[in-house]
Amino acid sequence: MKNLHKKILTSLLATSLLFSCSKDYLQRDNPQATTDDKWWRLENDLFQYLEVIYINQMSPGALITSNTYQANARMHMSGITDESVFRANFGSWASYPLGAVTATDGYLSDTYRQNYKDIRNASRILENYSRVYMEDKVVKEQRAAEARALRARAHLNLFLFFGPIPIVQNSMTPTEGASVPRNTQEEVVNFISTELDKAAEILPASYPSSDAYRITQGACNAMQVQLYLSIKNYPKVIEYAKKIISSNVYDLHYSTTPGVNSYAQLFSYDALENKERILFRRTGNSGAFFRLAPKSLSGQACNGPTSSMINSYETLQGKTLQELGQDSLNYYWANPLYKNNRDPRLVASILVPGQTFVNRLLDPFSPTSIDQIGAAQSTQTGYWVRKYVDAKDVSRNNSGTLNFMIIRYAEILLSYVEALVESGDWQNPDVVLYLNKIRNRAGMPNVNLAIYNSQEKIRELYRRERKVELAFEGTRLFDIRRWKIGTEVLSGPTMGAINPATGQPVVVETRVFNPDRDYLWPIPITEMNGNPAMVQNPKW
Repeated sequence: MKNLHKKILTSLLATSLLFSCSKDYLQRDNPQATTDDKWWRLENDLFQYLEVIYINQMSPGALITSNTYQANARMHMSGITDESVFRANFGSWASYPLGAVTATDGYLSDTYRQNYKDIRNASRILENYSRVYMEDKVVKEQRAAEARALRARAHLNLFLFFGPIPIVQNSMTPTEGASVPRNTQEEVVNFISTELDKAAEILPASYPSSDAYRITQGACNAMQVQLYLSIKNYPKVIEYAKKIISSNVYDLHYSTTPGVNSYAQLFSYDALENKERILFRRTGNSGAFFRLAPKSLSGQACNGPTSSMINSYETLQGKTLQELGQDSLNYYWANPLYKNNRDPRLVASILVPGQTFVNRLLDPFSPTSIDQIGAAQSTQTGYWVRKYVDAKDVSRNNSGTLNFMIIRYAEILLSYVEALVESGDWQNPDVVLYLNKIRNRAGMPNVNLAIYNSQEKIRELYRRERKVELAFEGTRLFDIRRWKIGTEVLSGPTMGAINPATGQPVVVETRVFNPDRDYLWPIPITEMNGNPAMVQNPKW
C-alpha cells in the first residue's frame, strides 16, 4: 500500500505541476491519476505531499530553478552580483550582469513556475488535510501550519524577485485563474506576514534532530525579518528579530576544537548540526565540490570571486584596504593573504592564487596549469569559492551530504543591526554588541569606535559585514536592491586577480545596470501571454 501511495503521489504531482502559463498552472489534476476524495485518507498521504513541497522550497536549487542539477543555485546566483562571475556549460546567469536577460529567460520562468506550483500544492493541503485520519491532532495541525508557512515562503520568494505578485490562497479552478491581477505591495506583505504569524502560533520552537529541517516558530519569524527588511519597515524587523534573539533557541556556531576557526567550520561536515541554522536544506549542497572547486580537482569552478569581493575583507587589525592607502591596496590585491594578515573569513570563503588545496597548488596564471584562468570550466577571475567546498568530498564531488543554510542566525543579527541603524537608533548598544559578536566569532577585533562613530560610518561597517559574513549565500542580490547601489557595484569593468606578468588585474567582463529597470526581474513572458490581467515590471 505504501508503494502504491508513492506511485499515486508521483503521478499526481507530475500531472499537476507541469505548466507553462497561469492557465496551465491552475488546471485540475489528471483524473486518471487520483482524486482528492481518494487521496486524503492516511497520515502518510499528508506527510508525503508536504515533503514534496519541502523538497522544492527548501532546496537551494528549487528556489531559483526547477532543474535538479542546480544543487547550488543560491550560490551560483552570486554571479549576478559583485561577489563573483558565473560561467558554466548550463544556465543563463552569465547574461544577467551584462544587461542581456529578457522576459523569455528560462531561470525566470522556472522560478515563477516552481513557486506557484508549491503555492497551489500547499493550498491543496490546507483545503484537504481535515479529511486525513490522524490520532495525534496536534501533529495534524502542525502539518497544516507547515503548509501555510511554506505557501507564505513561496509568496515571499516571488515578491523578492519580481515585486508585488498575485496572491493565491486556494488551488483554484481554470476559470478562477484565467485572469489574475497583481496585488499591491501592501496586500502582499500583509498576506505573507499574517500567514507566517498564524503558522508560528502552532509550530514548535524546535524539533528532534531527524526533523530539524522542518519549519519552526523561529523560521517563521526569520522570514518575517527578511520580508520587512526588504521594504525597510525597520520597527517590524526589530520586533521579529527580537523574538528570535530572546527565544534562546539559536546562537552563533563556535568550534570546540582548539585551533579551528568557528566560521570556517560552520560550512563543513564538522558542523552539520549547529545552533546557527534556522532554515536549511538537508544535503542541499551535495554538488558544491563539483560546481565550485578547481578544475584540477575535477570541479567546474562555476563561480569566480571578484576583486571587489576579495578587497572587501579587512586586515586582522580591523582596517580596510582603502584605509591603508593605494599602495597597500595594490599590494594586498596582488597578494591577498600577505603574512596571513586578513580577516579569517577570506580564507574560509575564497581560494586565491598560490594556495594549496587538497594537495593542489593553485596557479591560474601558468600556461601549463589545468586551472589556467579563462579556460573552459576553470576560474574566470583567478579565484575560487571555498565556502561549502569540503575536502572530504573530493572523491564524491557530486554526491556529498553537506546541508545548505538558507537562513542562519548571523543574518538575523545583521538585519537587526541594520534596522536599528536605519531607524536612527545607531547608538543603541545592541548595534556594537552584535557586530562584535559576529566579528569576534570569525577572529576579528571589536569595532573601532574612534572610526565608526556616526550613523554614516556604522552604515558603512554593517554593509561590509553583511557582504563578507554572508558571502555566496544568496543574500547579496537583495542587499544591492534594498540599498539601491546597483549602479555603483554592478556597472563597468568586473575585475579578478592581478596577472603577475603584467601587474594589472584581469578584466573579466563589462557589466551593465539599468537603475530604472534592473532592481526587479521581469515577469516571465509565459505569464504575460497567459494572463491578460498581468502588468509587466517597469522598462521590461
